Amino acid sequence: MSEALESDASLLVVVLDINASAWARSPLALDDALQQIVIFINAYLALKPSNQLVVLASTRQECRTLYPAEPGSISDSEDIRVYEQFRAADVAILSGVRSMLSDASGLDIQTQNDESEHSLISRALSKALCHINQMRSSTLDALWPRVLILSAGVDAASEYISLMNGIFAAQRMGVLIDVCKVAGAGDSVFLQQAAEISGGVYLRVDVRAGWSLLQTLLFSFLADHYTREVLYLPGNERTDFRAMCFCHKRVVDIGYVCSVCLSIFCQMAPVCSTCQTKFSIRSGRAEKPGTNGTQGTARTISQQLSTASTTSTLV
Repeated sequence: MSEALESDASLLVVVLDINASAWARSPLALDDALQQIVIFINAYLALKPSNQLVVLASTRQECRTLYPAEPGSISDSEDIRVYEQFRAADVAILSGVRSMLSDASGLDIQTQNDESEHSLISRALSKALCHINQMRSSTLDALWPRVLILSAGVDAASEYISLMNGIFAAQRMGVLIDVCKVAGAGDSVFLQQAAEISGGVYLRVDVRAGWSLLQTLLFSFLADHYTREVLYLPGNERTDFRAMCFCHKRVVDIGYVCSVCLSIFCQMAPVCSTCQTKFSIRSGRAEKPGTNGTQGTARTISQQLSTASTTSTLV
């Protein structure tokens, strides 16, 4: 791929994790975070008139495109006193987030557990790549795309395969994946791998330590492809490429892999909990010595499951 030029346009796809259950435990309120994110988006649009923007939002139930908004979906009654060039994006983002939170509030109240704190990030990443491919195909000018994921939830083991497929698809398309971990305890192992594999930046904002979300976004995630070549951006030196088991959500060095759906387990199991495949497990019956001139051996479950080392990234 050719090198980026200063005059080339950028395409930024922002993925907002607006899971209410995850933000409820964050020291930074979602409303305050949205205001800072909108300022960052306005700064990106002000960098170059040819810059293009797509904003997606994800909850536990759905993933929706907020901007560009559908014709007629933006109300003119919104009282947002900003430059007219930024108004369409600001209104679409804020009104779209309010609508999604209103639709998801009932289900989030009914389900308050660890499973409710993860969002459909893999689905959002797939939609982001579809937007990028469509916009690339519709223009003859050079367009340098990247994805910025603003994460607040936890990793979901059920999303590992689909998320890794999206990560490698982005790598093949030459799309950078930047990750800003805004809320949630600890780092996201999956998103760390996404940033490292695609050549992006992963950074966790520690609000309790006095970090500013807006300052982090402007200094670490605003630069385009051309500018990044002369900047020293935060690295991903502690990226953990080990896989996470689907049964207990623990990071494992060696595990058992389903030969059908590639789900990873830390313990032997007769049935895959992901695709419900039943493995052909035979009870170990040792044949008597001398039968057909051979010594019979007992078959175990470990012979039916594929054992794979996960010290490197699984494809």
